[in-house]
Amino acid sequence: MSKILDLIKKDSIFEGESNRLLMLLRSLLLLFIPYTCSVGLSLLLHRLMVHALAAFAFALLFLVFFIRSYKVRPPQTCLFTTILCYFYAYYFSTTLGWHFSFYMLFLVGFFLFWFDSSMSIKKKSLISAVTGLLLCFVCMMSPQITAILEPGSAAYAYLTYSNLVFCILFLSVIASFFCLQFVEAERQLYLYNKELKRISETDPLTKLPNRRFALEELKEIEAGYESNDRFVSIAIGDIDFFKRVNDSYGHDAGDYILSSLSGLLNEEMKEHGMVARWGGEEFLFVFDHANGDDSFLLLDTLREKIEHTEYTFGGQRIAITMTFGVEEYGPRVGIDPTIAAADKKLYLGKNSGRNKVVY
Repeated sequence: MSKILDLIKKDSIFEGESNRLLMLLRSLLLLFIPYTCSVGLSLLLHRLMVHALAAFAFALLFLVFFIRSYKVRPPQTCLFTTILCYFYAYYFSTTLGWHFSFYMLFLVGFFLFWFDSSMSIKKKSLISAVTGLLLCFVCMMSPQITAILEPGSAAYAYLTYSNLVFCILFLSVIASFFCLQFVEAERQLYLYNKELKRISETDPLTKLPNRRFALEELKEIEAGYESNDRFVSIAIGDIDFFKRVNDSYGHDAGDYILSSLSGLLNEEMKEHGMVARWGGEEFLFVFDHANGDDSFLLLDTLREKIEHTEYTFGGQRIAITMTFGVEEYGPRVGIDPTIAAADKKLYLGKNSGRNKVVY
């Protein structure tokens, strides 16, 4: 079974061709071969030699098309397989009769064309119209045919029901490929949109959430805030004398400091809430389930850790400090005024010596 699957899944030798279409065609061709052979055997047992040989000839052609699928472009294989289905359906419908359901193979070929993404809608519509005309023609021709198999006989029953079963199987295989392709396209679209959303909400340098994401999170907090069982505090932190870092060591060093510091801030805030890049060298901190006093203590511990951390860039050691302003959020005040209050306290800390937390 694994070897058969390997044969079906083998990629096209032509670049840019649809491997999914190729897998579908090979799957159907492998089903057509035993199907047409079984029809041939049934006719042979009832001494209908000409029709039996025709069925075996079709089986051989299906086998040839399967082998050729490794050397021919998938759209061409699709075209040849569909035409062969039409000839098969036409021949046996007009020689054995409409009641054996050979005409259903027209539908198999019809759906194969619609699965081929390389064909234009105009061509597919034209083929659909031709398929409809062929079905009408076969429908008009079939009632005039004298039955060559006795109704109620084993051969009659076998051809009637086996054709129905096999045609439903063929259509189910095509439908499953359609479904899988649709699901895969939906999954890829979901992943693509998810990645776009992540990119739109992430600061490219620091890999922290950006200002847009932070504001959306704050809106959700504001909408679901319950003063009885929840405390939320907001803080803004700013790197002290960051311009000196850029002027003394270069902007690459400044970017390195921002990136490295962001990793530290993100690690420290994992258990307490969220940190986002607010803009430039400013960061926004949201402490969920922490009042102003608790947030002050957490920030002061973080401030000391930053003060005692050294960064090495280009062989030079760089030390930085940060100043923070923190404000406890209340539903009567609102998010924007809370941020403004934290920002005001930040600048109070800046003007009174820096490297401190103001609450």
